[in-house]
This record gives sequence, structure tokens and C-alpha cells, in this order.
Amino acid sequence: MNPRRWLVVGAVLIAITGAYFLGRIGAPKPPPIVRTGIAVGDAGTEAAPGKLQASAAKSVIGIVKGAPLPAPGTPLKDTFADLQARANNGDVGAATRLYHDLSKCSHLRGSEWKNAGEANDLTSKKTENMTPAQLRTYQAILSAMELRQQADRKNQELCDGVGDEMLGSLVDNIAQAARLGDEDARACYLGQGPLYDARSMLKHPESLRNYRSNASALIEAGLTAGDWRVVDLLQQAYEPGSQSLLAGLVGADPVQHYRYLKLYRLGAEQHRVARLDQQLAAVASNLTSGQLAEADEWAQRTLQDNFEGSSTNTTPPGWEACEF
Repeated sequence: MNPRRWLVVGAVLIAITGAYFLGRIGAPKPPPIVRTGIAVGDAGTEAAPGKLQASAAKSVIGIVKGAPLPAPGTPLKDTFADLQARANNGDVGAATRLYHDLSKCSHLRGSEWKNAGEANDLTSKKTENMTPAQLRTYQAILSAMELRQQADRKNQELCDGVGDEMLGSLVDNIAQAARLGDEDARACYLGQGPLYDARSMLKHPESLRNYRSNASALIEAGLTAGDWRVVDLLQQAYEPGSQSLLAGLVGADPVQHYRYLKLYRLGAEQHRVARLDQQLAAVASNLTSGQLAEADEWAQRTLQDNFEGSSTNTTPPGWEACEF
């Protein structure tokens, strides 16, 4: 691809990204956990690491939690074993770095292919008849593209030599980071779990069982930490008709849906209150007065215990659980 098209590729990506931001697994319903009202299965043992993870973790002697991480951009093939061993040994910083780098590499191939097609479309446009304003916009896109391409080239260097076996550990490493307390990883794993890498899930169907084992403890941790993303994921999952992976685990439950929606409403920014009140009224019409009173009391108590002083601005409309 000639230099002009390299510029164009980045511009298209920035334009698409800017527009974006503006703009059941069938299983018997498990018993509820009374303290938080979460109707999910009991948390089992942590998912066993894959072969690559076990190999990387075969020796953790001398590993120091919180030790400096490799310099940003260091090829992942050179840092993977060390980061994996440190993550398996409980180093949340290493776990976070590892799943972030793996995620970049996992999406690199697809983005390169897509951007090449977008670049062809853009470079075929004629500029002769553009107005001065259109030319300025076009030039701005090309200039922004250069910056984006610099980032793309860095990712190519980061991911050089990273094979399918390393990439196949992505979901396990998201789960590990989530267990260690990484909030972004927790939201992603609860929201998508093994579906974040469907090809790997098909090769490792046990990842669905691991998701069921991990979800309960992660939900508890998120609520204890006052994480509004977990509340939003739960209110959506309990809504009858929801098709998410988490919905397949917890099952449809109008009472639980109202409970978490009420909690979410109590922490909502003012401009979102009217819409949430409409949703609550619609759900409440199918519940008894006793159910409503108990749910309202639980929501108020949970807000005071875990969410006091925070708001739902961490979950803007249209937010994505795995948008790292």
C-alpha cells in the first residue's frame, strides 16, 4: 500500500470511531444468594489455566508482585511468559497488561483487512470538485490518519510472532484479571465471557463451565466495590427476554430486574432519571406491593452501603462492557 493509502487507513478508522462514540446458555435456574439477591450458581473453584498458562507459571520463584512491567510496546512474544507467570501468581498489573496486549493482537488482523477496504473506497474519491470546507475536512482526516497509522504500526510490532496459542489464552487472562480486581476485566468477563473470543470458545467449550463458576464471585466483588457497570449488567440480564450470556446464567426474573434497575435509578445522573422512572413504572405494574417494598428497601440499603457518593456516569448510554 502506498504512503497515501497508509494515511487513509487511519483516517477511516478515526472517522468511524468518532461516529461510534457520538452516536441462554440453557441451564436450570440456580439458587439465589440471599445477601445480595443474585440468582446465580455457587462459585466453584477457579478455572484451571490452559497449557500455555501452566507452562508459563511452572516457576514463580523470584516473582515480585508490583514489580515494574516491561516497557510499553515490547513485543508480546518476548514478555508473554513472564507476564503470564506473574498474572497467575496474583500480580494484577501484569494480568491487566497481558489481556490488554492480547486483545490488541486478537483484533489486529481483522482491523487491517477492514481498513484496507475502507482505504480503497476513500482514495478513489475525486477532490477536484470539493469545496474549500470539504477539502479542509478531507485534509484533517488524512492528517489524523497518519497518527492512527503510527499506532497501527506499533501494534504490528507488538504482535509480531504472536500465534494462535497465545491468542487463545485471552479470555482466561481476562477472567484472571477480573478475579484480581481489575474493574474493566470484570465488566467484560461478566458481559461477554468466552463469547469475547468465540473461536477459542468453540475449541474450549469448558470455558462456559468456567464462566458459570466465576460469575457469582465476580458479581459479589463488583457490588461490594460499588461498580455501577455490574449493576447495569445485572438489571439488563434479569429483564425477561434478555439474550446475553449473563442472562442465560441468572435467568429472567422481574423482581430482580426491578431491584437492580431501582438501585441504578438511585445513582443515576439527573438527565437520565425521567427515562428510568418510566422503565421502573412499567416493571412495577407486574409486581406486588410487598415485592416492591422489599426491593425498594434493598436498593436504598445497598446504595448507602456500597455506592454512596458515586453515580452511573461510568455507564453512559450505549457503553460496551469490553471496550478497553
